Amino acid sequence: MKKFGLIGEKLSHSYSPLIHSKFGAYPYELCEVSEDGLEALLQDEAYGGFNVTIPYKKTVMKYCDEISAHARAIGSVNTIVRDEDGRLTGHNTDYYGFDCLLQSAQIQVRDMKCVVLGSGGASVTVQAVLRDRGAAEVIVISRSGEDNYENISRHFDSEIIVNTTPVGMYPGNGRSPVNLDDFKNCRGVVDVIYNPNRTKLVLDAMERSIPASGGLIMLVAQAKAASELFQDKKIETEELENVIDEIRSETLNAILIGMPGAGKTLLGQEMAARMGREFADIDQLIEEQEGMSIPEIFEKKGENYFRRIETEVLEKTCSRTGLVIATGGGVVKKKINYSIIKQNGVVIWIKRDLDKLETDGRPLSMTIPLEQLYEERKDAYAYWSDFYINNNEERE
Repeated sequence: MKKFGLIGEKLSHSYSPLIHSKFGAYPYELCEVSEDGLEALLQDEAYGGFNVTIPYKKTVMKYCDEISAHARAIGSVNTIVRDEDGRLTGHNTDYYGFDCLLQSAQIQVRDMKCVVLGSGGASVTVQAVLRDRGAAEVIVISRSGEDNYENISRHFDSEIIVNTTPVGMYPGNGRSPVNLDDFKNCRGVVDVIYNPNRTKLVLDAMERSIPASGGLIMLVAQAKAASELFQDKKIETEELENVIDEIRSETLNAILIGMPGAGKTLLGQEMAARMGREFADIDQLIEEQEGMSIPEIFEKKGENYFRRIETEVLEKTCSRTGLVIATGGGVVKKKINYSIIKQNGVVIWIKRDLDKLETDGRPLSMTIPLEQLYEERKDAYAYWSDFYINNNEERE
């Protein structure tokens, strides 16, 4: 059986093998390669085809024996298929993927001024979709072009922003290529990055009630179209929707918040065992890093120090995917932690009656009345969480 692969420079973050395993039974590998090794890899007849990602979507075109009219018109190839004679044909399935993303996110671009950040292979595809969907104007911002980050202020009136750069992509989470406060007319934001699920750019848009979407839908949709070419068969749209849901379910962290002593650690351990996932306890990780217990940290270094370390450990842990994570009760005290948790997480509020909370070894619970702590935090717990679990039943 022929195998397939993803060609790119850095691929440790890729979901592509997982996605393709859901569309077909063919072997699928990650093929990290330098530009010098690109031609040899493409000529390896053990592969029946490839997907192509940053930074090679334009580069691979010169190695293709044939390029589809659609891909040639766009100027970017992200899928290559080898025929029985060994000839390589380049296709562009990113167009279908980005078009699906806009439809799913219900972001309207007709008659809008759109700014596209980046000028690589993904950018030219995005530009084509935006123009075909009737955008009034499409401006490309690059590091050295006529429109660049030094003069981007000329385009602060743009209504749609699309990021095609790797800024904010794992492991560089928490960065954004632009400040949305500068774009007063912004009506929609799309980031083609899919890991993290919500980049800082997307989270910033959500905070401002601007319709926004990350790139997971685009990734899965283009993979569906590529898989159809690999297998020479049609895949139903319903299957696409199912795979998108499955990938989200399998990759997003389950993050538990709630009052100290609510049972986050015990429930988290049980959830992780049931789901076959790794469990991470933020307080435990802090204790291991600092070499002392949480009460000792509070006593010797103070709460402000603890909160800073808590954010650092939280950021490192939540940048990963597919974990069950138990947080400390006071994690909601710092606004920055919201974005850290939401980037890759489904947030679950563990509720427990105050008279059932354990307070031993919990510095604030032992010095501040629980009622006061709860009043200070309950609104944040409610706002941060996607749903809650009632943990008032006695456990055996």
